[in-house]
Formats: sequence, C-alpha cells, structure tokens
Amino acid sequence: MTKITFPTDEHHPYADMRAIELAQKITEVFNPDVRIAGSDGIDFYSISSFNKDPNHFKYGGLQREITEWQDTQRAWMDATPNADVYFLIGNHEDRLKRYLWKNPELYGLEVLELENLLDFEGLGIQMADKKGLEVVFHDKLVVKHGNIVRKWSGYTARAELEKETYDISTLSGHTHRGGQVFQKTRHGVVSGVEGFCLCDIEPTYISNPNWQQGLVLATVNDNAVQFELIPFYQKGQRKAAIWRGQEYTA
Repeated sequence: MTKITFPTDEHHPYADMRAIELAQKITEVFNPDVRIAGSDGIDFYSISSFNKDPNHFKYGGLQREITEWQDTQRAWMDATPNADVYFLIGNHEDRLKRYLWKNPELYGLEVLELENLLDFEGLGIQMADKKGLEVVFHDKLVVKHGNIVRKWSGYTARAELEKETYDISTLSGHTHRGGQVFQKTRHGVVSGVEGFCLCDIEPTYISNPNWQQGLVLATVNDNAVQFELIPFYQKGQRKAAIWRGQEYTA
C-alpha cells in the first residue's frame, strides 16, 4: 500500500501561500509515503521567453523564485517526514533547459543543472523516472505533470487516459483544474484525475480563468487505486477544505 500526495502547480513566486499551508495541514494528517515535488512548482518567469514586468526583478528575480520554492519545500518536509520525494519536471521547470539551449555558452555548467540549482540533495528530493517525466506505482498509477490541456474539467484527464490507451490510471497537473473520469476496461476500472493547483488563481495576465485550488491524495496497492480530490474554498480571508468529515482552514 502506497499513499501519495500531489501538491501541483505552485508556480513560485506566484504561489498562494494560504492554499499551500492548507494542503500541508491535510497532508500531515494523511502521512504519505510519497510526495510529488516540482510539477510547475517554480515558475521560472525570470528566464521565460515572454515579455517581463521590470518590477519582478526589483524584488529579487530568479533568486527570489528559487529561494521561495526552497523555503516551501522545507515546510513540505516538515509536513511529510516519512515520505520519499519525487520531482516531476513541468513545462515551467523546462524553461531552464530552453533558456540554456538559447545560451549554449552556459550549457553544461554543473551549477546550472536543475538538481544542483534547486539543491535536490539538501532537500531530500530525487528526480522522477524517464528524466523527470513520470512515476509509476504498483503498475496501477502513473503520476505526471502532463502536457495536454482541454477546455473543461475532466476532459484533460480523459485525454491522459487515452494517451495511456486505458492501460493504467493517471494523475496529472498542468491544467490548474480538478477533475476525474472513469473507464471500464477488460482488466478492471481505470481513472484519470486532474490535480487542481496551488498558485494564485487571479493572475494579472488573464481574466477570470477557470482554475481551482485543491489537493489530490491517492492510495495505491497491487489491485486498485483510490483517489481523494479535495477542492479548496474561500472562507472569509482564509482558505478552507472539508476532508474525511472535518473542516481544515489556513
């Protein structure tokens, strides 16, 4: 039996720290065996190819992004003391590779490799399989960041199942939405899940996006996968969620 927590799409420095604190409170009670890190945990806005707000660099730029992500990882370590930690490379973490490819004179510097830049060793993190793209549990569940986006909740989860030819259940991030679908196969029921987000859901660059904050927990054994989708809601100035009959707030 393996218990997994999937706090995805934090997007530091554009994370919602109240949402993260709430996710950590629930996760600490869950006491997972595995925690997923990365999966667009850091935005890498400073080295993106888009036009940038100069104020971003006034407040620390790339070093701020890295430091805030590392500080949050230490808080996650406190909340998950018994968990192995796997890093999934999301499309935002992949900005580092794309930046280095555009500046080949920097490529190959060990200090700029993702594991070294973010200090995986000091934070007790190991890279996920297939060079950071997925982790498979009990041959029943594959966890990935994902690269598919569909318009409505659950549609991406369905597409990720189709991509796996309905051979295994899927848990993915990337869309900033929650959703779940089921499919009966000759070998049993598989399920696809989209994992919400923990970033600011009212960004300046888009108006009223259909994003939802939340957390996904999964329990897997050799026979089955059980998902727990926990959407967050606003309670005054606080974030709140109901899980297993109890309300949690932060």
